[in-house]
Amino acid sequence: MAATMKLTRTEGRLFARDPIALFFGLVFPVVLLVALGALFPGFDEPVAELDGGRYIDTYSPIILALGIATLGLVTLPPILGAYRQFGILRRLKTTPVHPVRLLTAQLVVHGLVAIVSAAMAVAGAAALFDVPLPQSPLWFLLSFVLAAASIFAIGLLVGALVRTSVSGQAMGMAIYFPMLFFAGVWIPRTIMGDGLRLVSDLTPLGSTVQALEDSWFGTTPSLLNLGVMAAWAIVASALAVRFFRWE
Repeated sequence: MAATMKLTRTEGRLFARDPIALFFGLVFPVVLLVALGALFPGFDEPVAELDGGRYIDTYSPIILALGIATLGLVTLPPILGAYRQFGILRRLKTTPVHPVRLLTAQLVVHGLVAIVSAAMAVAGAAALFDVPLPQSPLWFLLSFVLAAASIFAIGLLVGALVRTSVSGQAMGMAIYFPMLFFAGVWIPRTIMGDGLRLVSDLTPLGSTVQALEDSWFGTTPSLLNLGVMAAWAIVASALAVRFFRWE
């Protein structure tokens, strides 16, 4: 436990020294939310397409999901790829550091950043655009934890397989952008067809958006969405540990 905590502190300091990772992982969601609400005309006005709802309300959970996905699929895999590329993992192999400890440290660091980022985005949405705070906070918390677990597990799996920082970034991006589509970044899930929405529900990020949206507005998330996130988290994390390579 002491070794894992020490490794986690080290990884946290390294993350904080990377301005690009710090911006996109911590600040980008709230910046995007403010930009959408302030720069797009009518974004915070009721519209018929959303049955009188506002785009800013619809996009708030999407932006939280985007923040988790950015951390898990854009910043996490290149870190592990770089460690493998420059022989850092090979040197760690000669120590008692088990791969589970290294992966756990990465999960903790990225999880803490995700929590702070989400808190900033929720506070910004409420203060600037009168978006209500999550009305079912316990379900919202559970949905957020499962969302982070599923997306980060996929990021760890990618990081366990790639050999370089560049390949980690490329593979992460190849997963990231399709997931954003199914999460409703370009087409809100509320106006997707039934078939497309079902496919979206089977992706971890699509289920993330739906579960966060449901709990945000006082509805209990469906067992399908919660189960999909839990299944992705369990399977991807097990595969990450199974296929992790030091070199």
